Amino acid sequence: MELVKQTFLAFAIASLMALRGYKRKSLTTKGAVTALIVGFSSIMLGMRGFLLLLFYLVGTKATKYKATLKSKFEETDASCRGPGQVLACSVIGILIQTIHFVYCGKECSIDFEDSQLASSLACALIAHHATNLADTLSSELGILSKSDPILIATLQKVPRGTNGGCSLTGLGCSMLGGSLIGFGAYLIDTLSGLDARPISCILFGTILGTTGSIIDSVLGATLQVTYFDEEKKVISANSLERNAKKIAGMDILSNTQVNLVSVMMTSALGFCIGPLFFR
Repeated sequence: MELVKQTFLAFAIASLMALRGYKRKSLTTKGAVTALIVGFSSIMLGMRGFLLLLFYLVGTKATKYKATLKSKFEETDASCRGPGQVLACSVIGILIQTIHFVYCGKECSIDFEDSQLASSLACALIAHHATNLADTLSSELGILSKSDPILIATLQKVPRGTNGGCSLTGLGCSMLGGSLIGFGAYLIDTLSGLDARPISCILFGTILGTTGSIIDSVLGATLQVTYFDEEKKVISANSLERNAKKIAGMDILSNTQVNLVSVMMTSALGFCIGPLFFR
């Protein structure tokens, strides 16, 4: 009976979120179908799967916030996500949850003396979602900074919207995103009847999320190319525009690939250093 309830809950919530994203044009048709599958799988694998829902809700709000103003700085259609973007923000998390389910079973409290593997996997999952939300808030809200950012690779000022561009506003938003996931993890574990430490969860989420966002910026500044349309004075999506000029990075990774690599690296880091926060 418990399995039936969880299945119904997972399907209902995932369906509502996918439909909501599609109706509000934050997800394409294929993106919505992918989000339905990912959301259902994540919640079925454990209550910490609701961290994905938290990321989606807050991240979508940030993406839509002052979208018209942000369009003056960059030409993108990032507000409508396809399956590739959905998977880049979720596939590693699903993999972590699957490994936990297969080798550790039901979710348990983060306690490295009692369950080291399960605790390390839980930390990896928190780091995963913290990185996603920290990077999303940094990108979507940092661009609204009143001053131009500096490129993390050269420390020179660059136009707002440049991949790898950093500002104090963006850094603060990264910390906020990570702390929200940390608090979310604490709340979910507490409501699930597990022992949870609020300070440890929030501090871990904040530090790992901010670190993941910085890693994303470094990759974006070096391995992801950025073009600037000198006529329109905006970041251009590609080099096909007549007035587009390359201002940073190499054309090696796409934005989706940069997100995926940064999440993988931070999840691995979270897996390794969890004991420093939860012992």
